[in-house]
Amino acid sequence: MLLLAGGVLALLGLVLPGLLLTYAVQRLARGRRDGETRGALIGGPVTLIAPIAGLLLLGYAAAPALVGLGAGLLVLAAWPGIVMVALLLVRWRLTRPGAASGSGAVIVLGAPVPDGEVGEELAARLRGGLAALASLPGPLGAAGATGLLAPLVLTGGRGRKGRPAEAVAMERWVRQADPSATVVLEDRATTTEENLLLSTDLLRGRGAEPPYAVVTSAYHAARTRLLVARHRLPLRVVGVPVPMELPVGAYLRELLIVLKQARWAHVVAGAVVIAVAVLVGLAAR
Repeated sequence: MLLLAGGVLALLGLVLPGLLLTYAVQRLARGRRDGETRGALIGGPVTLIAPIAGLLLLGYAAAPALVGLGAGLLVLAAWPGIVMVALLLVRWRLTRPGAASGSGAVIVLGAPVPDGEVGEELAARLRGGLAALASLPGPLGAAGATGLLAPLVLTGGRGRKGRPAEAVAMERWVRQADPSATVVLEDRATTTEENLLLSTDLLRGRGAEPPYAVVTSAYHAARTRLLVARHRLPLRVVGVPVPMELPVGAYLRELLIVLKQARWAHVVAGAVVIAVAVLVGLAAR
């Protein structure tokens, strides 16, 4: 039974090194031999050490302390994999149809527009935003309980060297796709957190009835939901599929950001690692 549990943990422990190595190989195949590629190439084998060492100690070590150490290493290695599975489950829930129903407005999160034009991923988000707006009761921009038109908030700043802010480029795209949509710009935000906070304040100031739907890329939806929960915002996250050149890289980045930000969760995980190591070591005596 102990070895079976160890095997499951070892499989979860392969998630992070598997993502790193796959990402590195994909970048190499596209001729990208930069620091990011080298980091992934180094990180993959390094993160393999813990699950392999843990499984070997759990299966072959004789000393109870080493058996306990093996169990602790397996739990430690499995932690990123557990987080990744949780993120994927949340992603699945947030991409189901009808996620925006009952909302008083729709927010679309921006993405970089280096040439001042909306790219494929951002265009997919905007199409998702218009679809979410269309799913609200009545026609696009139907009057809500306050008698105001339900707006489509386009959020994103970062205008540099004369380039427009993300929100400005997004507005141009929306005006061509659907001139009848009620568009409101939020062009100061430079992070996802600011996107959510500033857009929520903007809608509250306009008297729009919460909750509000916030549309983003499917791979980004789970982390957005964590930010919404952290700030207790009246937002319903809607994830939409988007075209991606390197999907593994996108999900890997989301995982690493969540792992970096989840400080209290790491404390709990660390306590679990120590507790498992001690308990397994005592049981092996």
